Amino acid sequence: MLSEYKRRWDTDGWCVVPDVVPPEDLAAAQAGLSRLFPTAEEFAADPDSHRNRPYQSWDGVKPQFPFESQALNRLTVHDALIDLAEEMLGTDQLRLYQSLASAKYSDGSADYEQLLHADYANHTLVVPRTDVGYQQVTMFVYLSDVTPQTAATRMVSLPHTVSIPVERTYLHLEDYADLYAREECASGPAGSVLVYRPDVYHRGVAMTAPRAARFQLAVAYKPENTDWLGSQAWPSRCEDMAWHAFMRTATLRQLTVLGFPEPGNAYWTTATLDGVAARYPHLDMTPWRTAFADR
Repeated sequence: MLSEYKRRWDTDGWCVVPDVVPPEDLAAAQAGLSRLFPTAEEFAADPDSHRNRPYQSWDGVKPQFPFESQALNRLTVHDALIDLAEEMLGTDQLRLYQSLASAKYSDGSADYEQLLHADYANHTLVVPRTDVGYQQVTMFVYLSDVTPQTAATRMVSLPHTVSIPVERTYLHLEDYADLYAREECASGPAGSVLVYRPDVYHRGVAMTAPRAARFQLAVAYKPENTDWLGSQAWPSRCEDMAWHAFMRTATLRQLTVLGFPEPGNAYWTTATLDGVAARYPHLDMTPWRTAFADR
């Protein structure tokens, strides 16, 4: 049976799903943010306070998975997010292709206003295909309460944009004022998740609440065997200490969505089983060794 949120995804192309992240996991992820970003109060008192956080990327580059915070890593591949992605995409054969943390502050120094745009332009080599096995889903995991005053993303539902040519990824206000008038705020409390399709027009807006901050994790999933879809490449991060810390507790399901060869995959041989076990001494290789023995 389709959920109310899946129906909105199919018809409007987006929805905000409440209470996705369990409270204890939300609290742990929020604590992990302190290694990346200043609080609203810290930033208001000293806009340069972020530069004392050695593990973050600033100056326009968003911190990305794997994070120094294992709580943020676990949230990126949390069962609740994978379950939600499976429901929206209609398949359990998924791959994670993006995970970025971000913060916005209401100090007025940054211009967060954007044009309405569709994200597919920098997520795929081609254009979106909307049937099962070809879509991708972007999730904004809210790590703070998100309201119209704290820059809730403005969304335009798909029925209003069906006549726009697929190659037009940015919409200027002077040409599409009617669509800007139809924007809806993707508001939700911390622990909620905004899910949207790559062909949905949306935009970021300014923070208007005084001395406020908005924190979120942008996570994106796609079906396997869709090489034309992507954003980040996990092998480029595999020499990071954060990656090796993540591998100490990673589950089979989490590794699978990252593209790690599943048990039974033809990649596995006696040599590769032994080599991976040596590279990751804390990884329990039992599922892979058992599947190999059962061939």
